Amino acid sequence: MLVRQEHLNQYGSLFGGCVLSIIDELAFIACSRTYPKRNFVTRAIRHAEFKEPAQLGDVIEFGFGIESVGTTSLTVRVGMGVHGPVGGPRESFDGEVVMVCVDEDGKPMAL
Repeated sequence: MLVRQEHLNQYGSLFGGCVLSIIDELAFIACSRTYPKRNFVTRAIRHAEFKEPAQLGDVIEFGFGIESVGTTSLTVRVGMGVHGPVGGPRESFDGEVVMVCVDEDGKPMAL
């Protein structure tokens, strides 16, 4: 993803809320691909650590994967790297998203 003007906060760097929205969506995709035809909702975002800022024009990339599986929930690890105009990629974000499998009524159900 290219960091554009509409992604910036008042300090000129990538808005953390934008990153959290993206990682929430990626966690949902990871769960849906692993358990098709199941419904998932976000329970928590844990250990969210912003390590390096991204600036206008930087390219950011995300990596994600299932880290652990419980009876009704999954923990998805999500990382973000930043590619600036010079130098190699920098680790910018790391965190976990806990997703819960729910039935039609929004109640937790076994995976």
